[in-house]
Amino acid sequence: MTPTTLTDELAAEVRRVPGVAFLTPGVSGRLRSALSGARQEGTDAGGLRISPPDGAGPWRIEVRIVTLADARALDVARATGAAVGAYLRTARPERAARVTVTVTGMV
Repeated sequence: MTPTTLTDELAAEVRRVPGVAFLTPGVSGRLRSALSGARQEGTDAGGLRISPPDGAGPWRIEVRIVTLADARALDVARATGAAVGAYLRTARPERAARVTVTVTGMV
């Protein structure tokens, strides 16, 4: 599978976590919404950064999310990290990973 496929798979897992409003949009997502005037759904996973391991180390996965205002950000961040880790252990057991989750906003 390609890195784009892994990004799409992880983005889908993150979106299923209760309390996650959306992944923080990347630059392309912000430009697209500013130019079109309407929010577009798609596979833009600007809130995900996957870095290959340095030597024998684990993959580094950085997740940036916006949470719902009625959810506790810490709980949502922990659940997001757990969901990404569980997905990788189940679907991609060959990939050891270190997952970092950052809450960038609330709506």
